[in-house]
Amino acid sequence: MKSLLFATAASVVLASPAFTADLQPAIGAPPGAHNWTGLYFGGHCGGAWGDTRTTGDNGAFDSATHRAYSLRPAGWVCGGELGFNMQISGWFWGIESDFGYLGLKASITQNASPRNFVEVNYGFYGVAAGRAGVVVDRALLYAKAGVAFAQIRNTASHLIGGVIDPADFTELDKMHIGWAAGTGIEYGLSSSWSVKLEYLYLDFGTADSSDQHHALFTHHNSVHTLKAGLNWHFGGGPALAMNYY
Repeated sequence: MKSLLFATAASVVLASPAFTADLQPAIGAPPGAHNWTGLYFGGHCGGAWGDTRTTGDNGAFDSATHRAYSLRPAGWVCGGELGFNMQISGWFWGIESDFGYLGLKASITQNASPRNFVEVNYGFYGVAAGRAGVVVDRALLYAKAGVAFAQIRNTASHLIGGVIDPADFTELDKMHIGWAAGTGIEYGLSSSWSVKLEYLYLDFGTADSSDQHHALFTHHNSVHTLKAGLNWHFGGGPALAMNYY
């Protein structure tokens, strides 16, 4: 009889929801905690600073010597983002795509000998990247890295009487592909809204162009951005707490 009572009591305890929950990972963030899991979209604006180096060899700039010019345009960046987060306890990972416009343009006009002209002009840009980091209360601290692309026009020429020489003129206007890396912080204002501050470096590598004399020009373009953003979160499910009790 005692054995029967003990077996019955044991079966009730083992079948209870509380006991079952103790044997499984806890699903959901703690009461009152912010949950970052899910889709989101938003917008951003900020400052941008470029670094372009244009060099000429083999008769470029109508010169037999090597010539190099550095352009450092400063301007703005604005656009939008779309992404997805997955929170696991105090960690998270996600993917994010940025798209927008880089308001960057700079030029050098050298009227004294050797009388040359160089210019860089940016347009639309985009980034497809992964994000990963830690969750601290309502804040995300993250690192970000991925692929970047941008429409960039690089121009270079020798000048004659202050006017571009068509024979020594080159222009490379195309979509450049490179890489991006940076870091940021995002803070949840509510279950649906968050604000962020992000630094991102974009490097588009080196590209070549030539003039009518087949002189070689080389252009290397990179950009630093610092932007603030506002995101709307759809929410996609509970955070996963990987603790066992």
